[in-house]
Amino acid sequence: MRFLFTSVPMTGHFHAMAPYARALRDRGHDVAFATGARFGEFVRRTGFEHFACGFDFDGSSDIFAVLPGWDAIRERFASAPPLAQLHGFVEGLAPRMAADLAPVMNAWKPAVVVRDLLEYGGYVAAERAQVPHATVNWGIYIAPQQVARDAMRALRAHHGLVDDPALSSLDRFLLLSALPSSWLYPECPVSEVLHRFSVPPFDTSGDERLPTWMSELADRPTVYATLGTTFNQAPATFRALIQAFGGEEFEAIITVGRNLDPGQLGVLPGNVRAARYIPQTLLLPRCQAIVFHAGFNSIHSALWHGLPMVLMPMGAGDQLLNARRCAALGAAIVVEGQPPAPQALRAAVRAVLREPGPRARAQALRQELNALPQLSAAVDLLERLGRSREPQCGGGAGTGR
Repeated sequence: MRFLFTSVPMTGHFHAMAPYARALRDRGHDVAFATGARFGEFVRRTGFEHFACGFDFDGSSDIFAVLPGWDAIRERFASAPPLAQLHGFVEGLAPRMAADLAPVMNAWKPAVVVRDLLEYGGYVAAERAQVPHATVNWGIYIAPQQVARDAMRALRAHHGLVDDPALSSLDRFLLLSALPSSWLYPECPVSEVLHRFSVPPFDTSGDERLPTWMSELADRPTVYATLGTTFNQAPATFRALIQAFGGEEFEAIITVGRNLDPGQLGVLPGNVRAARYIPQTLLLPRCQAIVFHAGFNSIHSALWHGLPMVLMPMGAGDQLLNARRCAALGAAIVVEGQPPAPQALRAAVRAVLREPGPRARAQALRQELNALPQLSAAVDLLERLGRSREPQCGGGAGTGR
């Protein structure tokens, strides 16, 4: 059976989808990714077939910084930046992907299209080809009533689809989540096709290994700090982290991402080390806390390892909501402001290292994740979807709502 994954050409988006793709491939299915041309090397390096579709971008920075037409979209929604970002995905990125996918759908003929939560071109192409589609959800589910509906209806009409004012077709088949049921936002609707699974995080898309200097760290707590793979071009925030960590009674590791030079951070305090990119799956088992920007993949990894968090939400529309949800669950302390105040960061790190509450809540959430159905159950549902053209409503195997 063939499964086509459609992803925005950004590392974090790809990493969130890769566990499902690998599980399908391990079951013997043909799996391919459709995403930007220059991102193809990244996809192929992980062992997947690649179709060059959508906006040509290499994933090295914020995609909106180079997206044609983004300035006009941002100006239209100047008072609501998260809404501007959503329209950027629907108006700026989805039309390119939907157009490029049409010949791929005809030639490769996937049984199922699996899209990332913010990649809407795959949904349109699947609807046009009458192929069932699934969605890989992140921390926050963007329900149909929350999508840029006028822009989406225009996109559907451009591709010859009948009008769907409520966008009831958007996630009518299958919605996959890797977070526990306690993560649910009380104010957000719950999809009837949402299924939760115990999904091991994926971040080993390169050849990086643990640095040799890990063995030289002092025998005391280790704190890891990252700004992810998109929002890492923030020198003021890195300086705040260094100032907060310097001279503290713990070892600190800061990563700046694959495309930046850690040498730009200058001379570091004796207890602080810097590196480009270290897979969190290798590093976090050796850490006692994590400080980051509240991106989904790092939240998933932190909960997977049961680590308390200090969160510094930055520019993405979901980060502040993610941070506040983690804080409401008791597993994190949020430090707002860009750049965050070093004194506030220092106090928050001391608190999550010394106080038992955040660690206990993070470990309880880890137990919730471990208790969910295994990833093989997600493969079962995707296979079932591929054998049927009918919606897969909730209540079947693999549910963990």
